Amino acid sequence: MKTLCIPKQQNVLKTCMAFGMVLILSLVTTTVNAQETERTVTGQVTSTDGVVPAATVLLKGTYIGVVCDDDGKFTFPQKLKENDVLVVTSLGYKDREIKITGNMTYIEPFLDDIPLVIIAALRTKATVPPSDIEKN
Repeated sequence: MKTLCIPKQQNVLKTCMAFGMVLILSLVTTTVNAQETERTVTGQVTSTDGVVPAATVLLKGTYIGVVCDDDGKFTFPQKLKENDVLVVTSLGYKDREIKITGNMTYIEPFLDDIPLVIIAALRTKATVPPSDIEKN
């Protein structure tokens, strides 16, 4: 019966290579799983005036979205992935884009007011200057 002698250095090298391969595979698998994680996102839209009822929250580039309730709260109807972007809009406010990162499941978008200037004039009756009356 023949005995195969493997030098100790080759044995250590094979063990290190096997350990390295397992480590690399586990890191790649963890990264892929983290990117594919889908989550339900909820939140409340606010501004300097308080909550913003009836604000619209849309997934950027699609027509998928939800309208906030009277308290400015919403639950997005579709599960979102990392790097998805939500666009929050409401009349009288600047649009806000929110990027989904990490394990984000609750957001509180803050909308800035659009400054409005209202100019109005009111005329109650036609007035004729007295100089025009005397000429006629």
